[in-house]
Amino acid sequence: MTLNQLRYFCELADAGNFGRAAERLHMTQPPLSRQIAGLETELGTKLFERGPKGVTLTAAGRQLLIDAREVLRLAALAQRNVVAARRGETGQLSLGFTMCAAYSVVPALTRRYKVAFPNVEFRVREMMPVVLERALREGEIDLGISFPGLDGPDTMSRPLLREPMSVVLPFNHKLSRVRRLKVRTLSTESFLIVPRDQAPSLHDGVVQRCQSAGFTPKIGLEVYLQQTIVNLVAAGLGVAFVPGSMQKAQVKGAVFKTVDNPPMVDQLLVWQSMNTNPCIQGFLSVCAELT
Repeated sequence: MTLNQLRYFCELADAGNFGRAAERLHMTQPPLSRQIAGLETELGTKLFERGPKGVTLTAAGRQLLIDAREVLRLAALAQRNVVAARRGETGQLSLGFTMCAAYSVVPALTRRYKVAFPNVEFRVREMMPVVLERALREGEIDLGISFPGLDGPDTMSRPLLREPMSVVLPFNHKLSRVRRLKVRTLSTESFLIVPRDQAPSLHDGVVQRCQSAGFTPKIGLEVYLQQTIVNLVAAGLGVAFVPGSMQKAQVKGAVFKTVDNPPMVDQLLVWQSMNTNPCIQGFLSVCAELT
């Protein structure tokens, strides 16, 4: 029993006449008659009662009509699902991101992707940069949003955002009322900074900007998460450079200031070229719309 035989059977049941059914199927009547006869032979029962004006379904035929329509519906659904999976419209996609991206590109990208691809199971996880790099390399995630520096022969990347860093001070700091800071005025301050082994580009950008102002920053605390840095600054434990988008965290007691020629922080979308997940292309198309 083939899908074509079931289609012919359903068309004949609907038309009630071999001639009309053959016309709808764009075939001649003899081949249609042979297909129906072969189906009846295979099932071992009559499906139609033949009469001078056409055909009517037997009890077995009425039951087969119910089942055949469901089989054809599922076959069509399977075909659509295969096409959708090939186009990346269904399936699963996992994204890892660093905390900085949570306050900049991740919310908008997540909203856009979910609207554009509602049938994809989209998993989003916040990670430390070094953990994200390992997870990407080992295939635990399909995509990552992180800082520059994730190198490798199979690593692909696309820039998403380049934003200036701001100085964050405690609310009661002597410089908190200054409208625009000069970096050299921070030469005696104790800095909070992300460890270099976690985010080299972020760490080096801060150090190099201070050195261009004539001093090497005195590092008081090394802290992994940018929001934690802001919280500790608000508690009076030092000053820091953080991405400007961190102002969205709205930490009480922390004041953000702009500086001339601020260090910049880049957010990149990264993935492995060997990853054949078709959903990746859909996410890339969403990123292209926003960048």
